Amino acid sequence: MQKLRRPSDKLAGCVWLPRFIDKTRYYLAGTLEPDFVLPYCHPVATDGAFLKHFGIQKQEIIEVIRLSSGSDAPVGEWFQGRSACSANHVEAWNALAPNLGRPGFPVHRGFQFLLKTYYGGDIPDPRVDSVFTVIAFDEGYLEELTPRDSLKSMQ
Repeated sequence: MQKLRRPSDKLAGCVWLPRFIDKTRYYLAGTLEPDFVLPYCHPVATDGAFLKHFGIQKQEIIEVIRLSSGSDAPVGEWFQGRSACSANHVEAWNALAPNLGRPGFPVHRGFQFLLKTYYGGDIPDPRVDSVFTVIAFDEGYLEELTPRDSLKSMQ
């Protein structure tokens, strides 16, 4: 499995941006894992929600990342220079993003598709309730994000 930064990792104060950069670099190299190809920049997936929130065109950000020569700094500077990427807009995204996939939040339909496609429609762990938690489950750090003991306090 390809090593991607966590969804909660930040660049220019923004969650998801570092992970998106990693996926784009694999995409540009022609090595993006098959499981990531369909949801990459798809409107009902997290990448699509990210692009829509900030009013970014897919080809625009791909080109910025392509020209970055493997460095995050130029991408972060470009991102911060966009009027739609103000501190308030980033703060709003950072509050929204961990809820993506939950009922009533963006990407819920895509999240349900993911559960059906990869898990037969079942939730693989009761703590998996969003895009961020399913990624944590898949990548092996769900316990760190949401300790099993937290289930007792949720019940």
